Amino acid sequence: MAFIAPLVVLLSMTWKPLWTLNVGTPILLETVPVDPRDILYGDYVSLQFAVEEVQAKDMDPALLKELSTESYGKMVVYAVLQQEDKNKYGLKMVTAEKPDSGVFLKGRMHYYGQSPYNPQTTYYANFLPDRFYVPENTGKRLEDLSREGQLIAKIKVHNGYAVLQDIVQK
Repeated sequence: MAFIAPLVVLLSMTWKPLWTLNVGTPILLETVPVDPRDILYGDYVSLQFAVEEVQAKDMDPALLKELSTESYGKMVVYAVLQQEDKNKYGLKMVTAEKPDSGVFLKGRMHYYGQSPYNPQTTYYANFLPDRFYVPENTGKRLEDLSREGQLIAKIKVHNGYAVLQDIVQK
């Protein structure tokens, strides 16, 4: 029993990602620029996704009423996605209610703010992994592509859970 219990726990941790890879909907999402290097793990591309930067017009009005500075980082939200091209998806809306169907991402609302360049308030959420590890000495090229907004992420999504499979040049 002492041997089986830890084995069951370890195997159960891999269930959700493996299930998503097998039955998830393949989608492509646009990234926005960022990047560094990790001494312990090697080259990686730090990713920010366009669907994670949300304008008020793309948010459910009920969610906007619910938001407060105390709820940021704690509030679970859903990004409802819509197909734009072949496999490329974009943001339709962000809501606090879990959708019954369609492609959506589950995440947390983080904060909001205004930039000096844009008077509109932008809301930031975290729906997807923000690091993608790449083979040694390929990070610099991908970093440059990321800064230019030329990367697309290949993702599998199932019931709001996403697995980042690859990043490719547009």
